[in-house]
Formats: sequence, structure tokens, C-alpha cells
Amino acid sequence: MKFQQPGLLDSLRRRKKKHVSNVSAKSSGFTLIEILVAMAIMALISVGALTILNRATESKRNITENGDRLNSVQRAFLFLSNDIQQITTRTVRDEFGDPLASMKSDLQSSTPYVRLTRLGRRNPAQLPRSNLEHLIYTVEDKVLIRTSFSYADGVPVDLALKRPLLDKVETMSLSFYDGEEWHDYWPLSEDGGEKADQTLPVAVKLNLELTDYGEIERLYAISDKASKSDGGQR
Repeated sequence: MKFQQPGLLDSLRRRKKKHVSNVSAKSSGFTLIEILVAMAIMALISVGALTILNRATESKRNITENGDRLNSVQRAFLFLSNDIQQITTRTVRDEFGDPLASMKSDLQSSTPYVRLTRLGRRNPAQLPRSNLEHLIYTVEDKVLIRTSFSYADGVPVDLALKRPLLDKVETMSLSFYDGEEWHDYWPLSEDGGEKADQTLPVAVKLNLELTDYGEIERLYAISDKASKSDGGQR
């Protein structure tokens, strides 16, 4: 016959119940240290992800800005190239009726400029107008401006169309080759009136100094030799 001790059994049951209760209490949540460590890890991951995102966004913005800037520079030189290479010696007159040289530059004034008359004016609407276009290129407040006149003769400057082509232009300079040597002005003869010089240079060298790109130089061939031929304009 076995004898049981009620007190001993009750003590064992209480110890077992207490042990199970402690284990359940420990596994029911996280300690403060565990939570702090987890928060620190999440903070580091967030900072790293945000840094990578900011760098990617900044790189994309720089690429876009540089691409837009390069397109603007190329477009400005495309306008200049087309205008200079299609220059003509056809005599034009200002708003007062005085004849103008076929190509004239003044790069020493406060607003340096070069003016010329070109062929091949676009006319997509087939309007009854001349294919001539009188132009002035100036640099105003570090902006290269292309001024176009509606007609080759007699249009005041105030009525001309001004189109900004390129910003951040520090200086504009041109050199003109007469077949023998280079000059920093044109025409070589300053005679006015009906004797306005219609001679074209053999070549023109254009230099633009940009704030971000520095100096950019282009060389344009105009004629085999300085001549007074009108190029078949109408």
C-alpha cells in the first residue's frame, strides 16, 4: 500500500504552475533593451535608404540640367551657323533709308553686336514675302539675343523680334579673315552712305565665353575670297 502526502503534492503542483507562469510571462513580449536595439537598427536602415534616394535624385537632376544646358548651347550655335553661312551682300537700309554694310560688327560698345543679312528665310505658310532676313546678334545681361526684322529694309529696331538664345554668356567676340589676315572688326572700310562696304569676309571666327563651359570657338567659311556678289537674292 502506497501512502500519498497531500502537502507534498500540492507543493509540487504550485511549483510547476509557477514555473509555467514565469515562462509564459517571459515569452509574452520584448524587453526595453530589445526594443531600443530594434529601433536603432531601423533608424540606421532608414538613414541609409534616404541617403541613397537623395543621391539618386540629385544625380538625376544634375543629368537633366546638364542635358538641357548642352541642348541650349548646341541650338544657339546652330542658329549662328545657319545665319552666318547664308549671309548675302544685298544692300539693306535702316529706318532712315541709309544703306547698311552687308555685315557689320561693333564689339567694343557696352552692348556688343554683329548684324548681317541672310538668305533662306523660312516661309512654311508660303506668304508673299522676301526670302531675306536681317539680323542682329547682341549680348545683353549675359544673354545672347537674336533680333530678327520682319522686312530687310526700313524696320525700326523697336519693332523687331527679339529672341533669347543662350544665357550665362560672359562675352562674345568675332574675328574676320579677309584672305590675308584676321581683323577684330568688319567692314574694314568705314565709309557710309551709298558707299557702304558690301564686301564679305572669307571666314568668320566666333568665340563665346560661357560662365559654366568657358570659351567655345567656332570657325565659319563664307566665301573663297572677299567679293561683292549678291548670292542670287531677291
